[in-house]
Amino acid sequence: MPARGILKKREAVVCRPRRAGAGPARSDTVRMIYFAYDATINGDWVSHYAVRLAAHLPDRALCAVHVNDGHVPQADLEERLHLLEDRCRMALVGLQTEVHPRGHSVLETLQRVVPPGPSNYLVCGTRVSPRQRGFISGTVAERLLQARRQPVLAVRVVQPGLLGAPHDLLVPVAGVPGGLDSALPWLALFAPDVQALQFLYVEEVGRRRFRHLSFDQAQALRRAGTAYLHRVEAQARRALELPEAHVDTHVVVSDDVPKEIVIQANRFKSHLICLGASARNRGQRFMYGDPIEQVLANAPCDVAVYQGVSVDA
Repeated sequence: MPARGILKKREAVVCRPRRAGAGPARSDTVRMIYFAYDATINGDWVSHYAVRLAAHLPDRALCAVHVNDGHVPQADLEERLHLLEDRCRMALVGLQTEVHPRGHSVLETLQRVVPPGPSNYLVCGTRVSPRQRGFISGTVAERLLQARRQPVLAVRVVQPGLLGAPHDLLVPVAGVPGGLDSALPWLALFAPDVQALQFLYVEEVGRRRFRHLSFDQAQALRRAGTAYLHRVEAQARRALELPEAHVDTHVVVSDDVPKEIVIQANRFKSHLICLGASARNRGQRFMYGDPIEQVLANAPCDVAVYQGVSVDA
């Protein structure tokens, strides 16, 4: 369906869909936001994130890709795409819409039409409810994260009223070198709206050890975590250019990392938790009850699971 005229930089432009199978609409040197849109209410909630992030790109451009699997009536699809166009117009974002027939699967179709590479960012949604399977386990979002063909952001919306513009972010980090590398490209897109960026490092210890941990032992663990977070904070300040007052770090010793992340999100009244998808085999780790699923199930706010691109992509 051809997109209607969209305001871009206060000038009317017409964004037309590419042909199925056509190459990237833009040069690989220009970042582009792609939005895997399923034309559901949950998809509409997630679309606010896609539009908001696209508004922070130099070209203010968004490409919405819908894979037509027959589950959404044509009239409903057209109405929802019109509403998405109106949403982009209000944000001064140029919209390109693509409707593709389903191929072998929704995943295969998305991977065929969305170009790979670190310049092409892909936003998608998780399940709106776990349905005894978890919020992300077995979904297209999980497989897109696992593929690592492009930076992916899978969003679970808990607070639709935020309209994709969170001001207070909680970013749990792992104590490994380069632990912030995959997060920085996404944090840079959120940065214009950020008023508080909280980095959290949870030093996990076994339950039995945690019960008998002395004050001095806990302090020693916190010192190691604090040194790591100082490096993370310095890296973030250089990359994001946020005011010093907007960035803070926190180290906690706990025997339950997912529970601690949820506790801290409540404590800071966070709008969004940004969770990194492990570079390990997500097919083995994305299962109901794993740490990411536990945070998705219990978070008091929106959650975004992010992944960077593989060096081999």
